[in-house]
Amino acid sequence: MATNTKNKGIDTMAVRSEPLTRLLLLCTLFMSATGVTLSVAAAPIPSPTLSNNCAGCHGTFGHSAQPMPIIAGLSESYFSQVMRQFKSGDRPATIMGRLARGYSDREIDEMAAFFATQLWMSPQQEVNPTLVARGRKIHVEKCEVCHKDNGRYQDAETPRIAGQWREYLEIILQEYWRVERDMPHRFMTIILQQLKSGDLSALAHFYADQR
Repeated sequence: MATNTKNKGIDTMAVRSEPLTRLLLLCTLFMSATGVTLSVAAAPIPSPTLSNNCAGCHGTFGHSAQPMPIIAGLSESYFSQVMRQFKSGDRPATIMGRLARGYSDREIDEMAAFFATQLWMSPQQEVNPTLVARGRKIHVEKCEVCHKDNGRYQDAETPRIAGQWREYLEIILQEYWRVERDMPHRFMTIILQQLKSGDLSALAHFYADQR
């Protein structure tokens, strides 16, 4: 004969869940006694919150206006490494060193993850076809070994330069060439010293013309 548990006031859901409740309680007591804790250590979630601090110079979500460099779509590992170098002073800068020291490493990684998820959009720029052709030749002879795929390649050591702002490229190349700014890689210093000032402009026009 079936028993009417409802009439007896028995909560059948509670009865079925009682063994699970006991198990959870035992696990909790065990972890408390042994010092074991459970935690959900989530990886940094790409968020636009911190990136808003960069918008003043680098534009909304990293899509800057000339001559500030585009950072949307940069390699996550490259962004993290460069920001840490700014922070430690290993990479010389006028402003970025002070700004980078205001962020924890976790915040830097969070920004890097966010900007890496953004789509790189090469802006339309005025370029000189003659200089583009000259820059292409120099790129193949001097730069392709690191800046593969016409400057689109990027990794922890190499930023994307294809489709970067021409004026920014000209400024940074001239600073490296005149040794006004320390070059991160000695190999690139050697290569640049083999070029003339006009070669740098040609390279900037070539990379700016890439998509």
